Amino acid sequence: MQSKALKAPLTDEEYEKLDALLGAPGHGGRAMDVSTLEGFLTAVVIGPTRLTPEQWLPRVWDKQEGTTGPSGTAEDIALAQTLVMRHYHHMADWLAKDPGSFEPIFECGPEWGITQWCVGFLKGMQMDSAAWAPLLESQPDWFAPFERLGASEAASMGDDETERWMARVTPSVIQINGHYAEQHQPKRSAARDAPKVGRNDPCPCGSGKKYKKCCATVS
Repeated sequence: MQSKALKAPLTDEEYEKLDALLGAPGHGGRAMDVSTLEGFLTAVVIGPTRLTPEQWLPRVWDKQEGTTGPSGTAEDIALAQTLVMRHYHHMADWLAKDPGSFEPIFECGPEWGITQWCVGFLKGMQMDSAAWAPLLESQPDWFAPFERLGASEAASMGDDETERWMARVTPSVIQINGHYAEQHQPKRSAARDAPKVGRNDPCPCGSGKKYKKCCATVS
């Protein structure tokens, strides 16, 4: 079980620090920024496949290829990874326990870009595009906000159109999360539980003895 500290949301100062660490010159623009990261993690935690950090973390440092690792001092790399993992565990916990209250970071201020967030979500889907494909085909409207706002043409949208699509992002996340959460629920056995046997009932083994004098005594 993860500790509360591991799942604690980042503070405003920690978001800013993480954004600076990811945007450090040594990364050469390859690493995700915080907005892209959160969109990416949202898709990772609500999606059809249970991905491990070993699978998705390389994309944080190298969003295109996932082949170049983090850059910087050992202290800076360790801090960046700690903050990334805390945000991941917080997102997973939040969307599992209270998805109706979900609020993407771009709603917290214009410094966190909606386009980057949606690009991140689409990149999260690309981690296992085949598994996402059936829902994408059956419910295209759920994915339309990410596709429209994450496209290069999004910059040319008017404010009203942008706001209309932005308003659809959170409901889409909640719908997708609900679909896959139900899919991930453990299946109940089709077999019915065996009827309970009273201690004075005939033993179900067919011995003719009372249950308390027969199989009930077997440890």
